[in-house]
Amino acid sequence: MAVPRDIRRREIGGQDPLDRRLGPPPPTPLVWLLSLLRTRSALGLAPSLTPAVIFLPLGALLGPLGLGLISTRILSRLDVAVTIALAVIGVMVGIALGREIRHAQRLFIAASLESLITIGAVAAATAYFAATTGLPIDAPLAALALALGLSASASSATSADPDSEPVAAVATRVADLDDVLPIAIAVVAMAIVPSADPGPRWILSLLPIAAGIAIGAIGGLVFERAESGAERAVFVLGTLSLAGGAAAYLHVSPLGVGLVAGLCWTIVPGRADRIVQDDLRRVQHPLVVLLLVTAGAMWTPSIAAVWLLTPYLLFRLAGKVTGAWVSAWFLDVSASDLAAYLISPGVLAVAFALNFRQVLPPATGDMVLSTVAIATAAFELFAVAVVPHWRREDRR
Repeated sequence: MAVPRDIRRREIGGQDPLDRRLGPPPPTPLVWLLSLLRTRSALGLAPSLTPAVIFLPLGALLGPLGLGLISTRILSRLDVAVTIALAVIGVMVGIALGREIRHAQRLFIAASLESLITIGAVAAATAYFAATTGLPIDAPLAALALALGLSASASSATSADPDSEPVAAVATRVADLDDVLPIAIAVVAMAIVPSADPGPRWILSLLPIAAGIAIGAIGGLVFERAESGAERAVFVLGTLSLAGGAAAYLHVSPLGVGLVAGLCWTIVPGRADRIVQDDLRRVQHPLVVLLLVTAGAMWTPSIAAVWLLTPYLLFRLAGKVTGAWVSAWFLDVSASDLAAYLISPGVLAVAFALNFRQVLPPATGDMVLSTVAIATAAFELFAVAVVPHWRREDRR
C-alpha cells in the first residue's frame, strides 16, 4: 500500500524512529524552487521569499528609466524611508547579535574572518583597477573601494535550510554573523567620506555610537510604559524614525546607529528587545522589498559601473571561496559546501550600497549602487544554479 507523502505532517507526536531513519520525503519541484529563493537577508531577520533577481529588475522597470511610475521626485522622497529601513535592519542585527554572541563566539570569529577576507579582496581589486585604468571618480579612492568591499561581504545563505544537514546550519550562522563586522567598519568608513562637517574624523566615527546609545535610552524608557499594543507600536516606529533621522542629520550610517540601539535594548534589563522584535517582524519583509525596488529604480547605467562589475564579481567570488576555506578550519565543515551557501549577497549588500549612495558624491554613489545591484542579481541567479547537484541527489 502506498504511503502518503505528507504523512509526516499528519502524525501525532512528530516523527518516530522509523521516520527518522527513512528521512524526509523528496520535495516537489515547486517546493524545491521556492526553497532556493528563500533567503535570511540578515542576522535577526526571518527567512523571506524576496529574491533580488525579481525585485531589482522590477524596480528598474518602474523607475525613471523605465515606465516612470516611480519618478525622480518620488525617489527623493523615498530617501527618508530608505534611511529608516536601514536603521531597522541595523536594529534587528543588533538585537540578534546581543542574544547570540555569548553562545557563538567561535562562529563569530570564523564569520568575521570570512567577511574580512572578502572585503579585502574586493577593495584591493577595486583600488588597483581604478588606479591603473584612471577611472573617473569624484570621491576618494579609498571610499569607493571600501563601499564595494563592504557591499561584497554580505551573505544571505540562500537555500541553506538549517534543518536539512549540519553544513547548512553552519552556513546559515556564518552568513548571519558575517554581517556584523561590515556594519562596524562602515561606521568608520563613513568618517572618511567628504562632508560639510569640518570636525575631526574621529568624532564622526563616534557619533553613530552616541546616537545609538541615545536612541536605546529613549526606547528603553517608553516601550514598556505603553498602555496598549497600538500605543507601543507608535512608540517603536517613532523611535526608529528618530534613529533614521538622527543618522541622516549627522551624515552617519543608519545601520550603525540601529546596531548600537539594538544592542542596548538587548543588554539592559527589561523587555525592550522583545517588544521591538515582535513589532518589527510584521514589517521586515515589506522593508526588504522597499529597499530592493528602490535600489532598482535608482539604477543608473554607466560605463564605469560596467567596468567595475567584472573585478567585483571575480574578486567577491574569490573572497568568498577563500574566506570559506579559512572559516572551515575553525568549524570542521567542508569548505566547498560552505562557499556554495555563501554566494548570494542578499539584501544587506544592497543596503550598504544605498547607504553609501547617500553620503558619496552623486556620480560615485550611483556607480556603486549600479554595480552592486547588477552583481547582486547575478550572484543570486548563480547561487540558484550552484546549489550543489550532489545535495539534490542526496535528497532523492
